[in-house]
Amino acid sequence: MIKHNYPLKNITTIGLGGTCKELICPVTINDLLKINKSRKHIYVGNGSNICFITDYYNGSIISLKRMKRFISHDDSYIYCSSNISCNKVSRYLYNNEISGFEFLHGIPGTIGGAIYMNAGAFDDELLRHVHSIELLDSVGNNYIISNKDLHYSYRKSNIDKKSSIIRVTLNNQAKVFDRNILNKLNSIRKNTQPIKQLSCGCIFRNPKNQYAAKLIEGAELKGTRVGGIYISRKHSNYFINDGSGTYKEFLKLIKIVKNKVFTKYNIKLQEEVILVK
Repeated sequence: MIKHNYPLKNITTIGLGGTCKELICPVTINDLLKINKSRKHIYVGNGSNICFITDYYNGSIISLKRMKRFISHDDSYIYCSSNISCNKVSRYLYNNEISGFEFLHGIPGTIGGAIYMNAGAFDDELLRHVHSIELLDSVGNNYIISNKDLHYSYRKSNIDKKSSIIRVTLNNQAKVFDRNILNKLNSIRKNTQPIKQLSCGCIFRNPKNQYAAKLIEGAELKGTRVGGIYISRKHSNYFINDGSGTYKEFLKLIKIVKNKVFTKYNIKLQEEVILVK
């Protein structure tokens, strides 16, 4: 499926931007292989950690949402497609009494997107649990990255962003299942993070030994608004779009936060959200 001049606000969870040249939604691996990747393009999962800061993206946006989703497990590994949501992976493992992945529940992205950026929560991160990743490179060659070849740090990995993650194998850890962990983490998330609002997750990376949210709150910026974009009063590292916001207002609010935090703490905040022009 190919849609031309597609609204960018329908692609991301914060709902900003103009239009793109084309949105491509392959259904099969063969469809994916046929896409001309020599042109400007970007892969998008649920669009939860990305914001388009342009009136027109002159390239192809490739979404794997229409491709088949799957998840299964055995005593050693957990197998899943890259386009399955973190929530569904977490819930499936919980239902099968496999512990160690409860932190994924509530992360509003796909496993593929979470792996690219080494997403995490509650002092855990996804790439710690990866056994191997199957990908397609920009010319359609299939290859596998094993755990020993992965290099990662906070919200970073060495995975080629021009490749498409197809399948993921996670380690099935020998952990005692605790039925209360998921509910406990869900309760914490609901009490500390804005739920069911137009947002793209945390805007800034946590500086070393610091929390971006505490720095923003300490700079007395909680609730600050620029047009239709404002800083959440529940979690200061979240920007909320009230439905009328624009990417220009989003960028202006980023600039205000960075300037005020630097003035007060002499700390330069860096964006965690991916900004695409």
